[in-house]
Amino acid sequence: MALSQLAWAHAHETLIWAAKSGACHTFNYDVINSRDPAGQVGSVWRIPPPSCREKRHSRHPTQKPLRLVRRALLACTQEGDLVFGPFCGSGTTAVAAKELNRSFVGAELEEEYARLAARRIDAAERGGMLEAVHGAGASPGG
Repeated sequence: MALSQLAWAHAHETLIWAAKSGACHTFNYDVINSRDPAGQVGSVWRIPPPSCREKRHSRHPTQKPLRLVRRALLACTQEGDLVFGPFCGSGTTAVAAKELNRSFVGAELEEEYARLAARRIDAAERGGMLEAVHGAGASPGG
């Protein structure tokens, strides 16, 4: 029997947003929201699962879409900020951080996934998504 037949199918991901007590936090409302009130970003983002292209370096059972992580990083960080990924997995957060010119520190216990993350991080272009964000005024989060 498949797992999906034993419980509700997961249709969401929970993001944890945190800052040190007393520290200023970042929320780049203008970067992620549309000028059109009908296009405002809410707390539910409808983003498809990772594409085959995103999984070209290998597969991870819980790989997150780059589009999701880029949007979260654009919303809550500035260029040059440090992003921490305590469960690095396939390296999606590290790839998004590199593409958006953020620094990244991650941890991964599984050697196979650490190698997968390293391949993906090496293939990512530092600042590669900034033109889409700043140059064209478009949000890579869609």
